[in-house]
Amino acid sequence: MTVDQPSQSLWKNKAYLSLIASQTISALGDWLDILAVLTLVAVKWNASPMAVSFLMLCFVGPMIVLGPFAGSLADKYDRKKIMIISDIACAVLVLGVAFSSTLWQVYLLVFLKSCFVALFMPAKNGKLKEIVPNEQIQQAMGISSIIDNSAKILGPTLSGVLVASVGIQWAFYLDAISFILSAILLYGVPKTIHLLKEENNVLKTKESMGSSIKEGYLFLKTFPSLLLSLFLFSLTMLVLQMADTQIIVLLREMFIDPTQVTGFTMAASGLGMIVCSIVITKVKLPSVIVTTSIGGMGVGLIFALISVLAPFDESILIWLIPTLGFIGGSSFGLASIPFQISVQTQTPVTKTGRVFGTIGSFTTLATIIGMTLGGVLSQLIGVVETYIISGCSLFLLGCITIVYKKKIESRDRHVTESDGGIQRGT
Repeated sequence: MTVDQPSQSLWKNKAYLSLIASQTISALGDWLDILAVLTLVAVKWNASPMAVSFLMLCFVGPMIVLGPFAGSLADKYDRKKIMIISDIACAVLVLGVAFSSTLWQVYLLVFLKSCFVALFMPAKNGKLKEIVPNEQIQQAMGISSIIDNSAKILGPTLSGVLVASVGIQWAFYLDAISFILSAILLYGVPKTIHLLKEENNVLKTKESMGSSIKEGYLFLKTFPSLLLSLFLFSLTMLVLQMADTQIIVLLREMFIDPTQVTGFTMAASGLGMIVCSIVITKVKLPSVIVTTSIGGMGVGLIFALISVLAPFDESILIWLIPTLGFIGGSSFGLASIPFQISVQTQTPVTKTGRVFGTIGSFTTLATIIGMTLGGVLSQLIGVVETYIISGCSLFLLGCITIVYKKKIESRDRHVTESDGGIQRGT
């Protein structure tokens, strides 16, 4: 199937069904893994805020290093093979984490796993663009987001039950199995389309990371509103991660054992994003700048509220914090999903890898800075104060953007109408 073929229902698109089935299994396993690793390091080993921040850096750090390179690979080679190899490697590395006994072992294995995740993501995004017509991208992205956040509900909940009943290792075992199943399901996805191969035969030269970033940036620059939304979203990610990476440290101060409430909060956040995703697939979206700004403001308010809940009784916090997590997840969905949809609909199929690689580099750099800053501030001034600072900063950023919205949008060159021609001509 190519972007030139007549549209059919997504649910009759066998290639798309295989891809999202693989995504469903893999995403569920990922959330089993994340909560298990955080519980192992922050609760069982009682690691410091900086140690927890460094763990999260190992999760996302490879994206900033490999993002552009991975995007270039996804544009030049068979995306299906890249995804399968990545899944198998992740399964092996997750099993290694299950038998780790020291922090440095966990750091190394998590870092290596994240390297393969960095290869997987732009390949998956590019494959989605290959097999789904442009007019169905919004629906496909909404469904993809629903799947990711359904896993965010089921994964932490299941992980919490497993950790409490049979131990942390079983969460890692199931995660490894999920990667193997994901790789098997990917065999139902077709190889890279002939159109893309012909294009890449012309471009079959070695491409540096710098040139890959530059090419993705130059394409985004032709859509000023989209480029400015990327900068806004990156700043949102920065202040978001200042607090987000310290959530288990904050809850450790409120609860004797924060594993259960952490799982509930992650699940509630995922449910909030699902609700947001469903709404987004049904309505016409406003300006991407508006959605990103309002979503960021909502997340900031939630952070500020959570930071003042420590004096409350545990019996109240056990349901109040997940409720705030639901609102925060909905707000983050509003900030992130429309932005991703805008990128997908306006990017030619042969450039999706490099564009998403560039976006991944910007947002991951912001994430790394935010994670590091969150750990440093929590270590120096306390985790509660860090939440107040990050929450207020995010809310202020959204307010400023709303004020300057019209000025930003007036610079847009309005090239969206020609996007269809770009898609067909590449």
